Amino acid sequence: MKTYPANYPIVQVRGLKKLFPVGGGRKLHAIDGVDFDLQPGRTLALVGESGSGKSTVARCIVRLLEPTDGDVVVHGNSVRPLNPVRMATMYRTLQMVFQDPNASLNPRMTVRKVLEEPLKLHLSMTQDERNARLSELVTLVGLGEEHLARYPHELSGGQRQRIGIARAISINPEVVLLDEPTASLDVSVRGQILDLLKRIQRELNLAYLFISHDLQVVRHVADEVAVMYLGQIVERGPTAEIFDNPRHPYTRALMSAAPVARYGVKRERLRLAGEISTPVDPPPACRLSGRCPIEQPVCSQQRMPLEPINETHSVACPFSDRVAEAVAPPVPAAKAG
Repeated sequence: MKTYPANYPIVQVRGLKKLFPVGGGRKLHAIDGVDFDLQPGRTLALVGESGSGKSTVARCIVRLLEPTDGDVVVHGNSVRPLNPVRMATMYRTLQMVFQDPNASLNPRMTVRKVLEEPLKLHLSMTQDERNARLSELVTLVGLGEEHLARYPHELSGGQRQRIGIARAISINPEVVLLDEPTASLDVSVRGQILDLLKRIQRELNLAYLFISHDLQVVRHVADEVAVMYLGQIVERGPTAEIFDNPRHPYTRALMSAAPVARYGVKRERLRLAGEISTPVDPPPACRLSGRCPIEQPVCSQQRMPLEPINETHSVACPFSDRVAEAVAPPVPAAKAG
């Protein structure tokens, strides 16, 4: 397990943009100027509605999609200039676990071959060393050596996701990008996979980017939360502070939509007016303009950058001190019986 100085960023994402042409000279702004760091032993969660750009961020980091602009820096070196051969070596550091293990595992390959493939590509090992590593991997993710001879269709959903996790950590990466890793699993299995991910992170000192729309899961696993809306991060801070004291109107609306936004406390629902803005050629102003309950004239005229409100908490809203005025104070949740 590698060790680093405090607050050392393994990955730095700076000004990341991804635009898709949609015809007629128009472009869809999937992500538009995203910044964050990933640090060893810590989990940053990206949350937001479907279509907010969360998964696109992860795919641009590992260059499954080519960014339109911005940069991804790993250990001080940009990945943007790397050709495919040199980028392949970067996967020793960066790995990804996908939402649907059915789609990410080759149905014609046994688990042994699935896990052995990255070992052959990235590590110089003898066959005996590979066999020992395969045994170590399945044990680490809570499976037995008998699973190595099975095909993906012979495994349960939870077992397939465990294999996806084992493949991601097989070559000892330092960063794992987790794209909705429990979304396709039964509720009874989700907790097991989350506990597994946390245990592996502790043992290997991994940095996680955890992408999810499930706020309960995020509160359980994340050290820090970044809230995305229409391709931009509108709020970022420590998990407890984001959940207990959301300062951006969108974040407050997102949190209040949960059945119980805080343990034992139910927030008054904050409903945003109007329709979600289009990400196709959006205006250079606040993306929440026209829906925001505390909107001011300037909000429809200029972009609102992410600005710090304390040492660890940043908000893309100059009127964040007024967000509490938009909703009634929280009231205790009703007690059963």
